Amino acid sequence: MTDPFDRDPIARELRASLERHAHEAPRGDLLAQRIINQAEGSRRSRRNWRTWTMPLVAAGAVAAVVGAIAGVESLQTSANGPTPATSNDASVLQSPVNPTQTPSDSALPSPTTQSSGAETLRNVKVLDLTFVSENQGWALAAADCVSGPGRCSALFHMKGAKWWSMPNSTPFNVEGVTGGCTDPCVTNIRFADKDTGYAFGPSAFFMTKDGGNQWTPEAGGAIALETLDNNVIRVTATSPSGCPGPCGIGVETAAIGSNEWTPRSVQAAAAIRVVLSRGGADAYLLLTRNPAAGAGSATSTLYRSTDDGVHWIADGEPCPQTGGEVDSYTVAAGSHGAVSVLCAARTDQTHLRVAVSTDDGATFSNAGPPIPSTPSLLSGDPATVLVAAGDGLALSRDGGKTWHVVTEVSDQIGFVGFESTSVGRAVSADGRTIWTTRDAGQSWTPTTFS
Repeated sequence: MTDPFDRDPIARELRASLERHAHEAPRGDLLAQRIINQAEGSRRSRRNWRTWTMPLVAAGAVAAVVGAIAGVESLQTSANGPTPATSNDASVLQSPVNPTQTPSDSALPSPTTQSSGAETLRNVKVLDLTFVSENQGWALAAADCVSGPGRCSALFHMKGAKWWSMPNSTPFNVEGVTGGCTDPCVTNIRFADKDTGYAFGPSAFFMTKDGGNQWTPEAGGAIALETLDNNVIRVTATSPSGCPGPCGIGVETAAIGSNEWTPRSVQAAAAIRVVLSRGGADAYLLLTRNPAAGAGSATSTLYRSTDDGVHWIADGEPCPQTGGEVDSYTVAAGSHGAVSVLCAARTDQTHLRVAVSTDDGATFSNAGPPIPSTPSLLSGDPATVLVAAGDGLALSRDGGKTWHVVTEVSDQIGFVGFESTSVGRAVSADGRTIWTTRDAGQSWTPTTFS
């Protein structure tokens, strides 16, 4: 019986051409190894910046070649091994509801979550984002309950270009549910790959190994967590019942997907605000105290690690001190040992500047000119693109020496992060709109939830 595919002369010629190339091509294992070796050579010449870009490209190249040799009937390629991404928001230390009460597990109220149907959710408020590649991510959110009045926790999954609400209920609460955030209260979400993710709050910690369909409670909590370079770093408050603080800070590391956490020595002083940012094997932990005028010696401290959080060095206040006390507000890791901090004079906290380091945070250059907005968030790489966010977005392509306002984004921004040197996202402060750039900040496209 003749294959309908063979009746098309163009298709027959294409198949014949592929068969000729298949006979002439090197063995598949040798070809795959050649591609991987070339990618490894490129990767060794640079540090990973937030994402493992080169291994992802190598996997995609191998899949494309093997797919072409196998035949033209299934013209699909896939790249396995999604990449963990660093989001750059600030984790404010929070206390659980009614911190003086310690109910038993059986007395804890059940999490209020969406039903398992595929209904369209209303009044969605995105609380946090996490991406494992440029087009696959998850959003932690609150929305109107589908069954009955009130607000419920929700989880969205993006794969391709659309967001889909996940049908399974989440075993935790989020901000705005049950009048506040009753235990188990989750404030943030991070995924390390397409399967393994973490949902956490100061006194709650959950792990998924199936892409967010099922969540398992784990011991402890976290006020900040980032996955990169094959491991996880989480920051804990040693006295969560007393936060906001100041509170003592602890740091732990684990392999991705493991529930065995190793405490790391940081010798961190108490803090009221924590920012964790990672780039390749470099990790930066900024602890802010009280930058308000008249706070005396209550300066911020930058802790840095060059081995995935195993060892830490305390370097004090990273912002150059010129013309009086200058305080740091947030930190953004880049590539090749580059890292940026957002700085403001204690006597003038409306004109913020960016200081840049190219030696893993050991020294920082003098801060550049004022950013044309009032930012509280910073993300990106000073060698490619920096985005400062808060009252809208401002963009720099020269390490903070010059800035211009992103006119497409006029909302207050509550979250900003980059998945690669070209793809980044920002979330409006009301949690309704996600802005996406795919050209390193030149243009931004909004996606607004109902």
